[in-house]
Amino acid sequence: MQSFLSSEVTDLLVGITPIYLNSFLQRELYGITATFSDEHGETKVRLFNEADVFGIALAWMLFESGLRTQAIRGILNKLAGTKRANAKKAAHVLLRSQADYIVVVREARKPKSSADPETQVIPADDKQVGHLIEANPTANILVVPIGAKFADIRKRIDVLYGE
Repeated sequence: MQSFLSSEVTDLLVGITPIYLNSFLQRELYGITATFSDEHGETKVRLFNEADVFGIALAWMLFESGLRTQAIRGILNKLAGTKRANAKKAAHVLLRSQADYIVVVREARKPKSSADPETQVIPADDKQVGHLIEANPTANILVVPIGAKFADIRKRIDVLYGE
């Protein structure tokens, strides 16, 4: 099984900054962990497998889209079908579905309403995105292009580490 160093995840595969990768790992917000971690003197070596890399990429894309931590955790929970955020499992679900996008649909709060509007998280392809926008004319909609990012990571892994 292929393993990747933190520097490979940040510089070659995902594009997440080292500071944010460390923050995601230390704060354990999104269920992101290294597959292997070892102390060597003053340095800590972390190794990630492919599933870890895709989970990191998913959490990073959601973060980069401007979402807050709680919203990201909710999206990961819905995608993975878990009660605790698990970016690796959510990424696995998305890879299996071959979705091009994650569409997050949230109606605005109504005046004098105490209920929090339900957020929908929908894996979608090119054709479905337009229909979702049309079907929700009063909703806030975020479209995250995960298919292209995942394909880019897959291509980079194949080119840089393939045989």
